[in-house]
Amino acid sequence: MNRKIMALILVTLAIGCASTVWAAPKVISYANGNAPPVLEPVMNNYNKTYYLINNIFTGLARIGKDGYPELAYAESYKASDDGLVYTFKLRPGAKYSDGSPLTARDWEESFLYKISPEIASPGVVNNLFVKNSEAYNHGEVSADAVGFKALDESTLQVTFTNPTPYFMNLLCYYIPYKMDIVKNNPDWFKKPETYIGNGPFRVKKLDPQVGFVLEKNPNYYDAENVIIDEVDFNFIDDVSVALEAYRKGELNVLESLGAEAINSYNGTPELVSFARTSTFYISVHMGNVPDARVRKALSLAINRPVLIGDILGRTYTPAEGIVPFGIHWGERQFREVVGSLVKTDIDEAKRLLEEAGYPGGKGLKPLRIITMTSQEEIDTAQAWQGMWKAIGIESEISTYEPSVYWDVFLTDNWDVARDGWTGGVDDPMVNFMPWRANKQGPQKGARWYEMPNAVKFETLMRSTDVDTDRELRLNLFMQAEKLMMEDMPAIPVWHGVDPVLIKPRVTGIVKSSNGHVYFNFADIKTD
Repeated sequence: MNRKIMALILVTLAIGCASTVWAAPKVISYANGNAPPVLEPVMNNYNKTYYLINNIFTGLARIGKDGYPELAYAESYKASDDGLVYTFKLRPGAKYSDGSPLTARDWEESFLYKISPEIASPGVVNNLFVKNSEAYNHGEVSADAVGFKALDESTLQVTFTNPTPYFMNLLCYYIPYKMDIVKNNPDWFKKPETYIGNGPFRVKKLDPQVGFVLEKNPNYYDAENVIIDEVDFNFIDDVSVALEAYRKGELNVLESLGAEAINSYNGTPELVSFARTSTFYISVHMGNVPDARVRKALSLAINRPVLIGDILGRTYTPAEGIVPFGIHWGERQFREVVGSLVKTDIDEAKRLLEEAGYPGGKGLKPLRIITMTSQEEIDTAQAWQGMWKAIGIESEISTYEPSVYWDVFLTDNWDVARDGWTGGVDDPMVNFMPWRANKQGPQKGARWYEMPNAVKFETLMRSTDVDTDRELRLNLFMQAEKLMMEDMPAIPVWHGVDPVLIKPRVTGIVKSSNGHVYFNFADIKTD
């Protein structure tokens, strides 16, 4: 063969091979504010940490492309006639991200570990719907009594305490841990080689202060449909710095937006808003601010549209109660059925203060506001401060890094505090959970606890646990929310909307109703 022809063939083959081998990886670079307060899944109770966890772990169910739950590691199930017992058949050949087998017994052991009284996980709320899980968590029964059992290697049976029509949502939270590592290595979540999950991505690199690099998990049950090769989670405190990185193309998905970002991209395809079933509220220390009239005055003095739009430049929805929009009641939303229970009325606020014995705020000690250190949280606290000053109430602000804020919150050294709750279930009960008597933990002095309306509230909520009649449950929830607004242990400020900047070449980003972000359906066009 002619040497020139041979050389041309070799060059052509080399170019073809090179184009295959060196195809640009598909990488999404993402940021959502500062570092999560907790990185360990078992001890997590923070929404921001779930953004990571849900891409590293997958439950018996997962959030699908439409934002609603669908079966994942559970291939099928059968339900008992009374709606209490579900028997799941797990997908054959399931594996952890390190390639080791994943069985029903791993799920059972992981579930019992998380709810065990010795671990004292603050994030067990969604696990306590399972029969006897709460009693076991309180040390009242043995693990054998808990209704979460592996019948064999591939069959898992879950028994709920009450009929649970939203069980698919709960299954998303029931994730398996690599228990031999978790039990023997207290720092397992600090190194990629021991941070083992079963989700669409696995940990490649991590720095608790800088971010995580996740790579596609080849052992994921649905790996063939995961297109993205890598997701870089960046922890960036400063919204201006994050916005500049987005503008330069260093980030292609950005959450935790400031007013500048929203104003700059408003009306463009890059600014995408996702509804979120969350309520941001002010927790009031019931022991330090014991008069309900003062607490109501604080709420009445807040001009929510001014705070949200004029001061923060946000697109949040002014709060109308504890239950947010996005929680449905039949074909309508709960919030639409009940209407607004929150308003601004400066004259009424002043009247209540005078009735409580503090005319113009005289005689009332300055309130201690605690909040976190982001600019939005500081601006929000300063807005409260100014609005309360307008009715004569003085206050002082103390700020804390996210890593220590909740430790301070668990003390009595505050009067009002930034707080909020995002429910992962399309049912009003989830939004009332922090105020249930058995869910309030050690901070009962600060919470709404053993007061007359709180006792009535708890009675109503226990009825919603067992009653299945839709209209009866609606009436019970309506009464419960009105009791909260009479005593005002929490002052609703806004309902969540998640504005996200997404570069046009990125598609398939999924946000669930509770705000969690998922990248397993995403794609990105490469050059």
